[in-house]
Amino acid sequence: MVPKISAFHIACVFGLAASAGTARADGTQFPGTRPLGSGGAMRGFATGDAGPMLNPSGISLIRTYQVEGAYQYGKSQDSHDARISAVDSTSGLNLGGALYYAYHHERPDGGPGRASHLTGASLSFPFAEKVFVGGSVKYLRFDDSASERKTGLTFDAGLTIRPVAQVAVGAVGYNLRDLGTGFAPRGFGGGAAVLPVPALLLVFDAVVQKVEGADSAIYYMGGAEFSYAAAVAFRAGGGRDGITKNAYVTAGLSAISAEVGTIDIGFRQDVSGTAKTAVFGVSARLFVPSM
Repeated sequence: MVPKISAFHIACVFGLAASAGTARADGTQFPGTRPLGSGGAMRGFATGDAGPMLNPSGISLIRTYQVEGAYQYGKSQDSHDARISAVDSTSGLNLGGALYYAYHHERPDGGPGRASHLTGASLSFPFAEKVFVGGSVKYLRFDDSASERKTGLTFDAGLTIRPVAQVAVGAVGYNLRDLGTGFAPRGFGGGAAVLPVPALLLVFDAVVQKVEGADSAIYYMGGAEFSYAAAVAFRAGGGRDGITKNAYVTAGLSAISAEVGTIDIGFRQDVSGTAKTAVFGVSARLFVPSM
């Protein structure tokens, strides 16, 4: 048996920037491999590593303890993102916590490269298994357009309401302390999740994000996840990118071992616009047994 280690004592997941364009708020730049396959949506049911990525209040929706590492590549910005995370919601009161680290590097148009490092911690609290609140504190180190290294502390806050087992609605604010950088722009998102049957998850989200020197960008996205025999999961979705205005489609697949973990892949391809991009992501999740 693998010994139980608190999620507050290990650092966490590899994940990538999701597409063309300039700034991306957390949850659009870093949707994670599972949400990537479902159109980038999952804010209403942000379980596992999707919690600190998309909506920290979702960590307590299900009892799980997992460590995840992921990598994603974005073609148009020549962007590489790596992320590692640990998420634990197996405490007696179903309190949830996560630690994570993310690295981003991009070289748009073959120009000078830019990089950022992000370290964060999340907590979630359930109330009567109907209302879940959560937050993340994040420390960011980044190189701005003048190649000057800067640092800053910011935070996210989220809420999920699950009136019945088949429906959940979430809302989240990203980078509520504005650091004035495209690596961590302020944003607000929301989403709904419907589980008509236990094996099928339907998700629909929208995100509004601040863009320097321009009007706010609005993203729309949605998708589905279907699990078969607790051994494989299929995902599909699509949406509209708020910055490029491109429409896109997505797909994903997971190979699942209930005793060990999963291997996830996700893919996005723009289907409209002149500057189309493609994004590919892969991740591995390890399920840690409870003591």
